[in-house]
Amino acid sequence: MLYIRHLTIFLAAMLIIEGVGAQSFPRGASGRGNFDPSSRSDMSDGGRAQDDYADERDTFGVFTFFSENPNLEAPYADSLLSNFFHQYDPARSRDLDYMHLGNPGSAAQPFLYTPRFRRGFDVGLHQYDLYLTEVEDVPYRRLEKPYTNAAYMQVGDQSDTYFTGEFSRNFAKGLNINLDYKRLSMLGRQNHFPNQNARNTALSVGMWFHGEKGKYDGFFAISSNTIEQQDNGGLEVEPTTGDQFSTPSSAQVFLNSAETRHTHREFSYTHYFKFGGQEDSIRGLKRAYTLGHQISFRNSNYRFSDTLTGFLRPYSELLVSDFRGLRFAVQHQKIENTFRLSTFRLQNKKRNDAQGQRDYIELGINHAIHQLDFESADSTINNLFLFGKINFNPSPGLKINTYAHLGILDNVGDFRISGELFLDFKKLGQLEVSAANQLSSPTLMQSRFIVSQRDVWKNNFKKTLENSIAATYRIEQFKFAVTGKYHLVNNAIYFDTAGIAQQTGTPISILQLIVQKDFALGNFHLDNVVSLQQMSEDFIRLPSLYAKHSLYYAGQWFGVLNVRLGFDVRYNNTYFAPYYNPLTGQFQQQDEREVEWYPGLDAFFSMRVTRFRAYVKWENLVNTITPERLFYQTAFYAHWQGGLRLGLKWRFVN
Repeated sequence: MLYIRHLTIFLAAMLIIEGVGAQSFPRGASGRGNFDPSSRSDMSDGGRAQDDYADERDTFGVFTFFSENPNLEAPYADSLLSNFFHQYDPARSRDLDYMHLGNPGSAAQPFLYTPRFRRGFDVGLHQYDLYLTEVEDVPYRRLEKPYTNAAYMQVGDQSDTYFTGEFSRNFAKGLNINLDYKRLSMLGRQNHFPNQNARNTALSVGMWFHGEKGKYDGFFAISSNTIEQQDNGGLEVEPTTGDQFSTPSSAQVFLNSAETRHTHREFSYTHYFKFGGQEDSIRGLKRAYTLGHQISFRNSNYRFSDTLTGFLRPYSELLVSDFRGLRFAVQHQKIENTFRLSTFRLQNKKRNDAQGQRDYIELGINHAIHQLDFESADSTINNLFLFGKINFNPSPGLKINTYAHLGILDNVGDFRISGELFLDFKKLGQLEVSAANQLSSPTLMQSRFIVSQRDVWKNNFKKTLENSIAATYRIEQFKFAVTGKYHLVNNAIYFDTAGIAQQTGTPISILQLIVQKDFALGNFHLDNVVSLQQMSEDFIRLPSLYAKHSLYYAGQWFGVLNVRLGFDVRYNNTYFAPYYNPLTGQFQQQDEREVEWYPGLDAFFSMRVTRFRAYVKWENLVNTITPERLFYQTAFYAHWQGGLRLGLKWRFVN
């Protein structure tokens, strides 16, 4: 049968990629967390990820939802030539990029200051969140036909690849299964600086059981994430240029034997009992009530090691005496139970429309036990939170989402209050306003850091209070949007130039402005995103200007071939960019080297025929023309040299 063929293709591709990437790192061979459960939207960066784009011309009867609120759906569309199809790097598949260490899959953080949603204990290692699929991110899909989506990208030499695959299908007796697999392998030599490789793997499985009478829904999710990195600490001496044998491997790096490995294994079961919600011939759908419960288990291991060969610059004051070298290791296990009581009224819809809600009210309690193992010691932390949501969507032009939680046990006093307002003025535009007030305890990495079984620091920091407000005004017919944001951070915690956690009592004000404007003249387009931010203090160091522009031709050739042909450019102002310390896993301050203004210029061609897409891209053209000039976003970490990237993507339905 066709669905068996789809699943066979998917699994075979996974095995092939797994086999290719299963090799160990060649010795000497030369970046979530912003999830707000009130709405599954991130008010912080204003960016849209690639899969967020939907177009009525491209929808094909697949609707996506999440176990947190299974009655709220979004249409799924993923075969148009969007602005992000040729942006294979997860750090760039959004309106506002993340900065990383120069190679895809490396540690990353946003260019714009981004408040992080916090509820309870946090280890504080989020540099690879871009590449993780956690159980709350596992999508479920309502569909009528089997669906498969697979992509393969060659982004360097033969060992630099990125494979993604999705498969979803309904089975008998109300069972739906969804598989999602990603493997980002950066193991080559041609484009890499010494000791700079990455291999990130994310696999998730979601199973949805829908009761025959519609009274019971069960969601079982498994996620497995593995992050493997070789860390060179940055370039001490840039590679030689002008020589016919000059390659990135001729560079001298700070670290020759440092490696990082993070693993996360997680499963959860969420189920709901539904009461009411029947259809009334006069009033439509009646109010429904649900009683929900979720149990989840997560096992995470964070490890870093270095035999101490190399210049050792990143360690500075963090060194401890140990003949075996440096080692950081912590195991974190979490068992979590969540109980929810909710009520909602569904919107009337046609068969091929996404399901929406006129309102949603929820009260819940969340309890989590955290077990920490530092090799030399262990500890247990109990979190208990009360939370609630009130969402209203009485008409397509008005949406209100609110969320709040309060900590009771070990994180007593932690709280968050947030809200979002959406108003649609038709031709006059759309207004989105969001605000959040959050008090959160320090993370483990901020409070305590153990290297080679010895304490480097033990801090008793105060809780951090963050206030944020954002407003976006969008006029679709003019392809224009402007966003203003203001953040006020009290008791901010940062990592100084020595890599040591510090806390400031000086409030930090952050003002941000983001302007998006697209122009079109016939088949020619110019898309622009310009972001400005100003900080009252320099404890947090991010650029005051970051901008992206895309100039391209979009049209149809031979009546069936949709194409895009053009250039992308991105740049930021000159500033003392943060430095990434692989031992602490944090972006820290540095005063030694400025990251200069540099136009990151790419040329691309992408094409689409029905459900098949492909792209060809030459990345970092400026470096190709002037090899002596390297592209930096993070201090001391240079980007790959210019080169060719290729990508293919197929979608199969039925």
